[in-house]
Amino acid sequence: MSIKTDRFYSVKTLAERLAVTPLTIYRMVTEGKIPAVRIGRAIRFDPDAVAAFLESVRVGPEGLTRLPGRGQEDGKPARAAAGGTEGGKS
Repeated sequence: MSIKTDRFYSVKTLAERLAVTPLTIYRMVTEGKIPAVRIGRAIRFDPDAVAAFLESVRVGPEGLTRLPGRGQEDGKPARAAAGGTEGGKS
């Protein structure tokens, strides 16, 4: 089996393609979220493995309503503030 090393992505190239910073790519590798290979000191990404990773994290329209930063924290429903008037005394 032959591997075409010229088709592997560098950290910089992958970061540009995914519109994230290289630091995000390094973090994802460290957390084991995205498959990578180390060649000496260089980290490289197989485009087929990247495509499989992207397919595994794809969200549908229903997933977009639960994203953090949209009035909810970590995808969990927002809770009423302590001491609020909702369901309690005024």
